[in-house]
Amino acid sequence: MVLIPLTYLLVRASENGWEVFFNILSRPRTVNTLLTSFALSLVVAAGSLFLGVSMALILGKTNTPLRRLLLVLMPLPLAIPSYVIAYSYLAINPFLNGFWISALILILATFPFVAIPTYALIRRINLNQEEVARTLGLSPISVLTKIIWPQVRVASFAGALLSGLYALSEFGTVAFMRLDTFTRVIYTTYRATFDRSAAASLGLMLLMVSLFVVFLERRFRGTANPSQTMSKSGGILKIGSWKYLALLFVLTIYFLTLALPAYVLISRTLQVSAEINLNNILSLTFNTALVAFLGATIALLLAIPVGVLSARFNSKFARFLEKSLLITHALPGVVVGLALVALGARYLPSLYQTIYLLAFAYALLFIANSLGTVRSSLEKIPVKLDEVSRSLGQTFGQTFKRVILPIASPGIFSGWLLVFVTAMKELPATLMLKPTGFETLSTSLWTATSISQFAQAAPFALALILIASVPSYFLNRPNLAEKDAMRENSLI
Repeated sequence: MVLIPLTYLLVRASENGWEVFFNILSRPRTVNTLLTSFALSLVVAAGSLFLGVSMALILGKTNTPLRRLLLVLMPLPLAIPSYVIAYSYLAINPFLNGFWISALILILATFPFVAIPTYALIRRINLNQEEVARTLGLSPISVLTKIIWPQVRVASFAGALLSGLYALSEFGTVAFMRLDTFTRVIYTTYRATFDRSAAASLGLMLLMVSLFVVFLERRFRGTANPSQTMSKSGGILKIGSWKYLALLFVLTIYFLTLALPAYVLISRTLQVSAEINLNNILSLTFNTALVAFLGATIALLLAIPVGVLSARFNSKFARFLEKSLLITHALPGVVVGLALVALGARYLPSLYQTIYLLAFAYALLFIANSLGTVRSSLEKIPVKLDEVSRSLGQTFGQTFKRVILPIASPGIFSGWLLVFVTAMKELPATLMLKPTGFETLSTSLWTATSISQFAQAAPFALALILIASVPSYFLNRPNLAEKDAMRENSLI
């Protein structure tokens, strides 16, 4: 099922012959689109690397005021769709468009990919290393470049590659800002012509580029340097009056990413409060949650068997199957939408134009997220529990149902929540696969913004943020799952 989009793209792009395929790829517009997409991905990766590492160092190594509060806010940009941030900027200035504003918005939306793992590693670095370096005469800057940076750079670069991959697959932001990257050109080509070969050719190129970025990210992650085990946590550097400049820097980033969009959404919603149809908002919210619920559930049902194979039966087949599913990290929503539109129209007419095909698209897009949490939750359960259960006459199915699943359920539920909240924000696949007359909060926001009804779009964006904030709150409480697992373990 995961290979459906790739198979469709290969078949569709080659229908008119490979010569036509290569002609499409050699067109000046295609070359310009490729260069623009690459440049945007590179700028976003570099910008998120700088911003993420800077935030992690300020909040992890300096005595900047309000560090604890600022640290709590660090993951919040990930809960806000980047196209909502783009909408907020457009609502202030409708004439914003182009490359640099798109890059800025995507950097603001993705820098936590770098900041969160970098901060975690910084706080785990052995303080003794820093103390020894200082006694040898190294300045704080030298300690940073020679001691701290070598231990966090692999994770930082991996996060930056994720930001670059996000920029490659993002549709809403570049569409709002009228920047022709692959995702926008594929969508407009799909809408403008009945011949989908050109759109499939562009989609195939985008998928290949995305797969290359995923490969690089996995290589970086696989070579990550383990942090030193220590008796003392990382120390805090006193930077004198510079701490107020550091505070201003962090507050400026949070203002651009969180405060400004929040102000725009609330003020524009109040501006049209008399026109808001509450029943319509509730209906759109229900539609959004319903399809995301179905997609997250399908993704979980597909991920559990693979997670069990990978975590409890470490065979070559299990490892191959798990790595194969990682292709979904490289699947942009517009590519999955393009493939499933063709599949549904030709071979599955009973599913075409139904919410179930849309939910299946969500499952394909985010199954890797669900698989990661399922596998990690199962790996934490001691194999001895399986052995004891089997020695008491229980089959593997009974052991899984009565022993493994109850202990792993908090982590598995977190994976379901992750897919649920991510699916609610998905835009291009929803636009391409939603049934006629079926609208969600994201598609309503898209429709209103595309015709410059910025004030009327605000309630949809605000409702989307509010409904996504509920599962995001539980996802940001990792100790809850750990405590539940420990409780179940102690009962056993």
